[in-house]
Amino acid sequence: MRREGFDYSRGASVDPPVTKESLGELDLSRIVSDARLRHDLNFEHEIMFRPNTYGMRGLRKKQEEDRYFEVLAIEIDYYLTRHRTSPVSPSHDSPILRASSLIPMFHLEASRRVARMIASIRDVVKILVPAAKWQAVDDQFDTDLRMQELEHGICNIAALMEWLGKLLLCSCSPMRDPLVKAMMAKTQSAIESDDVLQLVDAIKDLFAVLETMKLDVANHQIRYLRLYLLEDSIQYEQNQILDRIAAGWSISHERRWFEAGYDHPENEDGFLMFKERVINMIVSHTRNFPITFMGDYDRLYALQHDFRLCHYHAACVATFRTTLQRLGWKGHLPFQSQVQCMQNIWAVIAGLGEGFKFSTHRAVILQIASEALKICGKGALPDPETQSVATRALQQALDEAGVVKNRVWDELARLVHLEAEIIFDMTPLGILNRYDPGPPVPGEDYRTKELSLDALAKRAAHVIVLHWRVWAPILYNQPAHGPVSTAAPATVNPEEEMAERRRQRGSTSSVKVSKPAISLGHGGKHRSKSASISSGSDSFQTSPYLSSAEFPAEDMAGRQAKRPSL
Repeated sequence: MRREGFDYSRGASVDPPVTKESLGELDLSRIVSDARLRHDLNFEHEIMFRPNTYGMRGLRKKQEEDRYFEVLAIEIDYYLTRHRTSPVSPSHDSPILRASSLIPMFHLEASRRVARMIASIRDVVKILVPAAKWQAVDDQFDTDLRMQELEHGICNIAALMEWLGKLLLCSCSPMRDPLVKAMMAKTQSAIESDDVLQLVDAIKDLFAVLETMKLDVANHQIRYLRLYLLEDSIQYEQNQILDRIAAGWSISHERRWFEAGYDHPENEDGFLMFKERVINMIVSHTRNFPITFMGDYDRLYALQHDFRLCHYHAACVATFRTTLQRLGWKGHLPFQSQVQCMQNIWAVIAGLGEGFKFSTHRAVILQIASEALKICGKGALPDPETQSVATRALQQALDEAGVVKNRVWDELARLVHLEAEIIFDMTPLGILNRYDPGPPVPGEDYRTKELSLDALAKRAAHVIVLHWRVWAPILYNQPAHGPVSTAAPATVNPEEEMAERRRQRGSTSSVKVSKPAISLGHGGKHRSKSASISSGSDSFQTSPYLSSAEFPAEDMAGRQAKRPSL
């Protein structure tokens, strides 16, 4: 007998895709201690868990599920047909089942997987139904009893699934009733037609229903606890950070990033320094963000991308006007005409897809030149000379050190400073409500709205203020080159705290220390981009579940001289 005979189950898990352990991340205790979730609650109005089906992880999960149920179909077919006089179903005919010498080993493998499936259904159902029903669930899904019934060919699968379906109908959300009823109907049809594949498909639907019910419970708990988790988020993050610092986590690099470019940072406005640092990150192409921003990496990437979109939009406007001037246009251009022209240009850009590189793409040049020619009444087919004019103008407007980018940069900085001052003393809930998009307005183009510098500045200010609240007492407001406090900031009267913030915003005074201070200069080996704020196991790691214009010209010389390099 060769071991190759058991290749039928190669790559298939013994456990089903949904188990009590895999759903453990959705337990209330895990939700409350999930640092990433609690941070994201500050930015998301309708945050909720959903299966992680994206990317390579989602593809791998799908492949593992398909493989599991493929093998399960062979094994269930074996149990359902072994006591019949008819041969094994042709769809699952296998050399393993035809060779009597392989049957004992196949039987051992099959009994293990099927028994684990029954036990998993029992365990998951018990966390979804009231405790008063647990004994009934244990009785119905008694693993030893059901396996004996399968061994002797007397297991009434239809009755078991019908009983379970009725139990789930009493416990699940009414919106899930159709899923449960469809699963029950598919099971009954499979039994009546003796279709093993359909039966396994019904079991697959059962696990999907159980996972959905657990997600519903978890999302309800998030909505119920949202206010508490939101208001406590700053203190919770600080406690997590202080615990990690006390354990040896070094943030000396982040302190140097904050002070870079200033000879005497202790004499500067700390909050202003920090705002400038973050704005510089947004307008640059860097991906080397300080580790203190680990909870906001995705938001910073999105802000960088959207700033480039705003820059490109402004560059197209400047190119359009330059092309008009070179064509001899001296009249007044109505605002609505300019808007319509830019919408046409932007439609071309959108059609180029996500791979567009913000360059002098020929399609963009042709559209800009065509729009300019139509305004001048010279037709709509750009000649080579007009294309050359538009190309040179767009290249100049896209220059990283050019006037257009600096103009957009200045306007973004101005808006961020204003917005940060407005929300500085607001509560996390107040800031979130300020950015509530509200119900959709008919006819409003939300893509254009989100690409505006005003919307960009609000998102940036939100990240800046919340990050400052968490890290200022721990890192930024500590004396230059001094120790980092491992004590939580002292609790003070809210009104006094607001008054003190207005008087000493950016103060370099140290908070009181009740734990031994830890030097910024040690523990460098503990720094890691994959590190998590949470002291838990994997709060920030990949999870099976996932938890939305022209500017006035200004003198650039002064700001260019003050901007510290990244």
